Amino acid sequence: MILTNSFHPDVRVYKEAKYLVTKGFDVEILCWDRENEYINREVEEIEGIKIKRFFQYAKYGTGYKQIIPYIKFIKKCKKYLKNKEYQYLHCHDLDGVIAGFFCKSRNCKLIFDMHEFYEGQDRNQILKFIIRQLVNLMQDKSDTIIYVNEIQKTTMKQKNYDKLIYLPNYPESKSYIGCTKIQSEKLRVSYIGAVRQYNELKNLMDACKNIEGVEVFIHGAGTSYSKLKEIESNYNNVNITGLYHYSQSAYLYSQADILYVVYNMKINNWKISYPVKFFEAIITKTPIIVSKGSMLEEFLKDNDIGFVVDGNNVEEIRELIEYINSNRYILDEKMKNIEKIQFNFTWEEIVKNLYQIYK
Repeated sequence: MILTNSFHPDVRVYKEAKYLVTKGFDVEILCWDRENEYINREVEEIEGIKIKRFFQYAKYGTGYKQIIPYIKFIKKCKKYLKNKEYQYLHCHDLDGVIAGFFCKSRNCKLIFDMHEFYEGQDRNQILKFIIRQLVNLMQDKSDTIIYVNEIQKTTMKQKNYDKLIYLPNYPESKSYIGCTKIQSEKLRVSYIGAVRQYNELKNLMDACKNIEGVEVFIHGAGTSYSKLKEIESNYNNVNITGLYHYSQSAYLYSQADILYVVYNMKINNWKISYPVKFFEAIITKTPIIVSKGSMLEEFLKDNDIGFVVDGNNVEEIRELIEYINSNRYILDEKMKNIEKIQFNFTWEEIVKNLYQIYK
């Protein structure tokens, strides 16, 4: 596998690799630890998964400044693989498959694991066009394409449909078995995951400020973590905890009465995505707040499992939280509805699709 992060671990990649190991495959992940977080762990093994890290330094979020280190990473991978025997090169995301294309041996199969809808990340039309062309090219060059939602198929060439394998990022049910809510007198509104959307999370903090009996928890690391942490002391009911290990996820959900899944709707990728935290909320029977205008809104309303809000409207968020806080019985009703679909979206079942590639 080729992965352009440090695998600490990347939960989706970890779950895929672990499944293949259980099926008897020898799996090695070549990682780009661009910020040198694991400089003392160049080589390690986790549950039978071999990890090899490369340390071409680059800072996340610096755009084009990362190109030269990225090219150096590709060269390192190519040199490393030169004398390796392998049948498959399983590449994660667009930057991973570009690296894989330049590294692959003549006889190996190239797998493009598309974790998201790449041209939906940017509003610049020229950049979106360039990304679309790169995605099309890599899909043409790949032997198999893994996708996570139907939107990814809308811009795909018809000839590549036969290459498709569906593998949405559902949670492992065994990681959440026995996850029961720890009771609290306070209403706990939680965000659990990558902390990237500064404005939306700050709006939540502002909306809940000084509401008696309400606490806000923001669990996770990301590009907006430091900025939010700097203003945490301005609030009397906000807890920003930072990076957590994936094994702690069930415990964090046991302390959450509501999960806040609100993103910037001007970014198409966030508008159309089904983040894993949405399915984690379902498996842990946690009612959900989602963005108006998101793909999640229709699903949420059809199943009556949560609430919808405009993430840019602080007053609207405040009114919703105050309403829920004064009518706690509503959460019990939502939880009963979640129970009906609680185990419909589990990794243990969907990961079997991966075996269609490697059988």
